Amino acid sequence: MKVFYSVLGLLIVLAMGCGDATPETQAENTEDAAVVADGHEEVTPVEVVEEPADNEIMLSGFNREDNYPDLDGLMEIGSAFAEDRLSSGANFLISTYEVEEDPQFGWSVPVGVPSVPEDGLILTCRISASDGLQVGEYTSDDGEFGRISNIALFHSSGRINPLGSTTIVVTEITDEYIKGVIRGVGETEYQQFPTLNGPFKLDIL
Repeated sequence: MKVFYSVLGLLIVLAMGCGDATPETQAENTEDAAVVADGHEEVTPVEVVEEPADNEIMLSGFNREDNYPDLDGLMEIGSAFAEDRLSSGANFLISTYEVEEDPQFGWSVPVGVPSVPEDGLILTCRISASDGLQVGEYTSDDGEFGRISNIALFHSSGRINPLGSTTIVVTEITDEYIKGVIRGVGETEYQQFPTLNGPFKLDIL
């Protein structure tokens, strides 16, 4: 009888030991193995948000004009800068050709009609702001920070006028550059006007 009880006790102990490996525990062990596969911890992928490229200005609505049959599309940038006079606003310049420094006046945005090389294109813009240029939205109407007091696009054949309704959103200002986005709306109920749309980055000179 003693031998019988001893064997019975041994069988009970073995059964209890096997009972530790429940299906739940086995599943947890499997998950742990997946987390530490090949000795490396599993890493949750991080979504990468790409910054918009600098100066990708898209021209639209120009090709309907006989004088500008090849302008629609991405504007090839030669120069892009802002004058260092931000206390009262800003003067912007974006062109398809290299603008040279004036020997007398230095770097400046042309006033009036600029001299544009053959097939060249230049956008000039003035934002007026009484408290200095700030991050924000600017239109031709008076707003919280100021307004677009002048915007003009010139081709070698002359001024392209009128442009569609234009909004300039300044997103970042540093000591070295100004970043933002140009937004143009060219379609009305009865007409369509040329527009410019896209991000810009202007070195402050």
